[in-house]
Amino acid sequence: MEDRIAKQRLNIILLVDCSKSMSGTKIESINHALSEIKDHLIDMQSENANVDFYLIIITFATRAEFYNGDVMKNVNDFAIPNLEAGGWSNLHFAYSKLNQILKKESNGGIMPDFGGIAPIILLMSDGHPTSYEYKRQFKILNKSPWFNAAIRYGIAIGINDDKTKDVLREFVGDNGEQIDCLDTDKLKNIIEIIVLTASKVKSDSFDVITDVTSNEANLSLQTVRQEIDDALDDIDEWECKRCTVTQKAISDIRTLNPEPHVRISACMS
Repeated sequence: MEDRIAKQRLNIILLVDCSKSMSGTKIESINHALSEIKDHLIDMQSENANVDFYLIIITFATRAEFYNGDVMKNVNDFAIPNLEAGGWSNLHFAYSKLNQILKKESNGGIMPDFGGIAPIILLMSDGHPTSYEYKRQFKILNKSPWFNAAIRYGIAIGINDDKTKDVLREFVGDNGEQIDCLDTDKLKNIIEIIVLTASKVKSDSFDVITDVTSNEANLSLQTVRQEIDDALDDIDEWECKRCTVTQKAISDIRTLNPEPHVRISACMS
């Protein structure tokens, strides 16, 4: 019998502020971006023999919810989103939901018990959280090995507010970048660049890390960040077909992971 290795799962997790201030073009741009992201991830998945893409959307306003009640869905089965805005901005509930899923499947999370690719996490908001409870919840979240291994980006939407940016910078840490989007007309492109470029790099390199606390993981993050930074520099010329990666980027990650079919460190919880 032919020896087959199961496809790895790349979880793409989006935390979306759906408070009242996100009404109008902001939430419409996000809906448009998510629809296009789904289509392009389906194409990428059909061409990749090693990786399947799963989307997880956590919306937060007065409460936090998994979109359509689904903790995660393969992109083929993911319903085209129609997010609506209303309520407060209780980020701490979203942090709590995120912490719940960044665990091994045997412990009630979505991450595999053995082997795995660190997730991509994107936080989008247009204002400071309503409750300061987010600080306590972030301290809990920041203890998660999977959270610390993830590529993380934060987008400040249509606002130039240091308090909001500080929250996003704290979320991102050294694993990505906080992006200012003062022009909401460019919001769709920014979301697509981050999600699709990171997905392409990580899936094409089959980026399975052996130890999330190692320099190996840090260097892998740096390679993904560089590709995203290069794409953001050309945002005015962005087209989804530009979601390609350089051979050097793939080579850099494969050099870090010459034997990708390995088990993840037992420190994952």
